[in-house]
Amino acid sequence: MDLGNAIKTLRKQKKITQKQLAELSEISANALCCIENGQSFPSKRTISKICSSLKIPESYMLLFSITEDDVPEEKKFLIRTLFELLKKELIHDLPCEV
Repeated sequence: MDLGNAIKTLRKQKKITQKQLAELSEISANALCCIENGQSFPSKRTISKICSSLKIPESYMLLFSITEDDVPEEKKFLIRTLFELLKKELIHDLPCEV
């Protein structure tokens, strides 16, 4: 699970800076930077605040955080093919403004 990368990807899709997302989520910019870089893992409450600030469902955040390492070997083919297409479709449909 790569929650930090998922947050970064979705934040960039919304075209907002780390500082803006941190302020909207009521966390420090340093804390958000550490989360995005995988140096810390946010609490459930912080994840909820970030998703609310990005105006996305928490399920999207969790979906975007799944990596090949999270699935059994026999399912990795699905991650490499269908899953990447699904993520592209979902991100394409997200409104850009926050």
